[in-house]
Amino acid sequence: MRKRWIMVLCGLASLSAASCVAGEPLVDLESGASLVSNYKAHRVGDIITIMIVEESTANATAKTDANNKSEVSGGPGLGFLDIITSWGIDTENKYTGDGRTQRTGNLNAEITARIVEVLHNGDYRLAGTRMVDINGERQLIEISGVCRARDILPDNTIYSTYIADARIAYNGTGVVNATSEPGVITKLVNWLF
Repeated sequence: MRKRWIMVLCGLASLSAASCVAGEPLVDLESGASLVSNYKAHRVGDIITIMIVEESTANATAKTDANNKSEVSGGPGLGFLDIITSWGIDTENKYTGDGRTQRTGNLNAEITARIVEVLHNGDYRLAGTRMVDINGERQLIEISGVCRARDILPDNTIYSTYIADARIAYNGTGVVNATSEPGVITKLVNWLF
């Protein structure tokens, strides 16, 4: 039994030596290819699950306060201009304006995408869509972007925050979406005023 283990170990050592001589490592940390780890996506067509966790908050405040006052006056005329009496003009302009805008957005979802291109530096271009129809309501999620191989977790998932040039679109159509939009007359009134 001991001789078998020695033969197995010698065989593995010779494979390792042959691999090192050929210049091919047993473990490639960038692509995930390994004899001892799970398969990690690294080729065009491989599938990656993207965990979309996006939060954004924006606040803007503006305040304007302006005050302008002018006074012009003249006295009575003298000599042949004595018909002119004392006169004066007072003008005052005041303007006060306040503005505030606040926007908050959250999106949490999971979508599976494919590697559509392996770039020259080893990064991956990803693209994926998911469409769900429920009772006439259609929800569509689209995502695309570029990620590094090392940012993909061993279970072939990646967080959306690790995707560069990310484009994430979440759209819905159907009865609920249609009733949440203002009507034609409301849109016309808002456009006019």
